[in-house]
Amino acid sequence: MEDKFVDIIVEHLGLAFFIGVILVGCLIFLVWWCRGIYEKVKSMDKLPCQENREKINSHSERHNETSQAITRIETSLEFMQKSIDSLAKSIQRENKLIIDPYTKSHSPLSITEAGREMMDRLGVDDMFEKNWPRIEAFIEDKLEYKNPYDIQEFLIQQAVVYPEKFLQPEEIDKIKLDAYNTGVDIVPYMKVIAILARDRYFSEHNILVEDVDKHDPLNKNKKPE
Repeated sequence: MEDKFVDIIVEHLGLAFFIGVILVGCLIFLVWWCRGIYEKVKSMDKLPCQENREKINSHSERHNETSQAITRIETSLEFMQKSIDSLAKSIQRENKLIIDPYTKSHSPLSITEAGREMMDRLGVDDMFEKNWPRIEAFIEDKLEYKNPYDIQEFLIQQAVVYPEKFLQPEEIDKIKLDAYNTGVDIVPYMKVIAILARDRYFSEHNILVEDVDKHDPLNKNKKPE
């Protein structure tokens, strides 16, 4: 039946007409197929819907906050571990307890006379000046705190746990060699670097070092705000 229909068309209207009909049919089918693909692509632009997009963004923000909190906890634990190791080494050394010869423990932290001598011996001021641009960039990128005490604690923890963020590898090696020769752990050295960073950052942001005490949770004499 179909063959007869084709023969009739070819016989009365010609082969060219028949081929034209076939081509038009193919073109219509192609347009219909392309239209379907276009509609699917356009529908994907609407996914997820506004409500789901807000939920996804909310989950993403909570995930980022959780990741940052975990990073802070890991840094604090690593700092505590390094401080404990430093204390253990001090106790073992000739049974003399010298926790940190280079910084004064009371808040706000400051550099001792021995710390100044160490700085002169190793050229720490020059080390710090050369590294300050990248130290400052690191602080601006990672610092989440605003009050002076928290900023001080942030810098100390970061310098002790991640000395490579504050000094070059060869400078760290120089400090480690001096620490080995003097019998002092590297932690006190990096606390000196942290104090230098704190003082420079405070100076450039009009923060008083004395204000550290106002926010120290262990300071019983601080006045309530």
